[in-house]
Amino acid sequence: MSTPTTSARIFLIRHGETDWITGGKFASRTDVPLSTMGERDVRLVRERLVAENEMINPAGVAKIYCSPRINARRTAEILRLGTRNHLHFLDRETGQTFETESQIEGDTADANIHVTKWLEEWDFGDYEGLTLQSIKDARMKKFGSPTWDIWREGCPGGESPQQVTVRVDELIAEIKSVIEANSATWPGGQMDSHRSQHAQDIVCVAHGHILAAMAIRWVGLSLDTGTMRLIFEPGGVGVLGFEHDNIKQPAIVVGRKPGRSDRML
Repeated sequence: MSTPTTSARIFLIRHGETDWITGGKFASRTDVPLSTMGERDVRLVRERLVAENEMINPAGVAKIYCSPRINARRTAEILRLGTRNHLHFLDRETGQTFETESQIEGDTADANIHVTKWLEEWDFGDYEGLTLQSIKDARMKKFGSPTWDIWREGCPGGESPQQVTVRVDELIAEIKSVIEANSATWPGGQMDSHRSQHAQDIVCVAHGHILAAMAIRWVGLSLDTGTMRLIFEPGGVGVLGFEHDNIKQPAIVVGRKPGRSDRML
C-alpha cells in the first residue's frame, strides 16, 4: 500500500439509519440499533469511499473516534477502519478495551477505536424520543409559540449550546494535536498538513447534531450565531481540512472529487 501524501483531513461520518430516525424521533441517550436499511447504507459507504485510491484511505488514518452509542459503534465496525483481525474499542473514560467477535481485515496506525463521550449526541433532555411535531405542540402549550432553535436555546433537561461547545472544542484540540505531531514546519512558522509522510487523517463516527456542531466549531464559529446550518444524512460523510494545507487555517471541504487520494485537495 502506498504512503499517504494527501493533506490531513477529518472525516465526519454519521451512523446509518435507525427506526427512530425513520419515525422522526430525537435520540441522544437512548441506544437505538441500526436498522437493516442502516447497515446496508453503511456498507455502501465502505464499498464506495473506503479504499487506497478513494476518499478514505485506510493507510492514511491516524486515529478513529466513536460515540458510545450502539449505532455509532456498529457503523465503525461495518466501515472496517482501524482493524487488525479483531476490531478493538478503547473506552476513553474507563480505560477498558473490548473487541468484536468477528474477524475483520484492515490496517491503520492506531488499532484502537477511541470510544468517547465527546462524540455523544447533543443531549435532547426532555425532548428525547419525541418527534419535531410533538416538540412544537409541547412548546405551544407551554410558551404560546411552537418555535424552537436548538442552536440558540438547547434542550430543557438536556444540553445548552455552550455545554456542547465545551466538549466539542476539547475533541478538536486533541485532533489538532494529533495532526500537528505528524506535520512539518516550514520557514516562517507555517505548519503544513501536507508535507508529512505519516498517517494524518482522523475519522469521527457519531450523530447528526454533534457532527454538525463539530464542523461549525472547527472553523471557529459560535453554535448560536444562526449563520450556519449543516445537515448530516444517516450514513453521510463530511470532510474537514485546511486551506492551503495550513493548520492555522481550518476549513470545511464542501466539494471534493472522488478517487485519487494521493492528490492534494
